[in-house]
Amino acid sequence: MELLRDPDADLVAACRLPDSDGFERAFEALFLKYRERTYAIAFRITGTAVDALDVVQDSFALVFRKLAAFRGGSLFSTWLFRIVVNCSIDQRRRAGQRSEAPLLSTDGGIGEPVDRGPDPRERAATRELGDQVQQAISFLSPKLRVILALRYLEDMSYEELAATLSLSLGTVKSRLARAHLALEHVVRTRFPQLDIGDSSPDSLGGVG
Repeated sequence: MELLRDPDADLVAACRLPDSDGFERAFEALFLKYRERTYAIAFRITGTAVDALDVVQDSFALVFRKLAAFRGGSLFSTWLFRIVVNCSIDQRRRAGQRSEAPLLSTDGGIGEPVDRGPDPRERAATRELGDQVQQAISFLSPKLRVILALRYLEDMSYEELAATLSLSLGTVKSRLARAHLALEHVVRTRFPQLDIGDSSPDSLGGVG
């Protein structure tokens, strides 16, 4: 079966030639294409807008330095998201002494959708629920936060999760099941006021 061509192949090829005229344009194109998705993943893992922005900066700096080592064994996006995940976990560890009470960005920052509906009360209620959900997720371990973020924020399949996280399909499924149970426990014990059905992230997709 013929493998699908990486849609970013041409931009990646141009970025391998830093002395060429097209390098800056190609690298900027990759950054603009993926900055919101990388920010969204980083935000869900780190829990704060400031840390997420730092992760985006660190991730693309690593891409710049390591692109020559990228051999195309996976899609560029898979490789990039793996870097973002690792940088996010590192950032979270560095910030381990900080308060664990992250809130959603209030300025509609990059990667964070802004509800522009006509009812201010509805917007406020949605924002409050989003804050509480993000706080609930912040109690999970980094590994469980990662798999929830990629599965339900990026809508990754089991196969894509396995490629991005360098895990077997069996490990992906078991870790996702653990994440569901852990989030359900956190919601039940710490946030009983949340009405999100069975507390599985399927019901969280539109929150935040």
